[in-house]
Amino acid sequence: MREPYNVVVYVFRTVAGGPEYAVFQRSDDGHWQGVSGGGEAGEDPPATARRESAEEAGLPETAPLYELDMISGVEKECFAAAASWPEGLYIVTKHYFAIDVTSQEDEIVLSGEHRAVGWLAYEAAREILRYDDDRTALWELDQRLRRDHLPKAL
Repeated sequence: MREPYNVVVYVFRTVAGGPEYAVFQRSDDGHWQGVSGGGEAGEDPPATARRESAEEAGLPETAPLYELDMISGVEKECFAAAASWPEGLYIVTKHYFAIDVTSQEDEIVLSGEHRAVGWLAYEAAREILRYDDDRTALWELDQRLRRDHLPKAL
């Protein structure tokens, strides 16, 4: 059963010019986002972030994962599973994470959920994202990287 929360994961790497962020173009509506998905029965948000990163981008579950401060919400009715969730639930939380692939040699392998991936500097990545809350989370990650202030890896 689909749990009533969502995760968004920003994949990043550090290169000579500064951090770069992987943004993914959705196959269904064409908008750009981080890795995104919902929890499965019994999962917590960090486990969902790892699983979705592996499924959608082929990332190893051993890559460093960081939980960001940003949390937002989305209307329950945006999800097909809404009918199975409690009647009193109105907002589905979105939890944001970052995953560092700087030391990974493997390329991103897209699932059928995405048709393209691009590695972009912060400004270009921010500009291409569809949702304001996603931009806010990317801003948080970029600030943390530039200040060398990532939280402890999970």
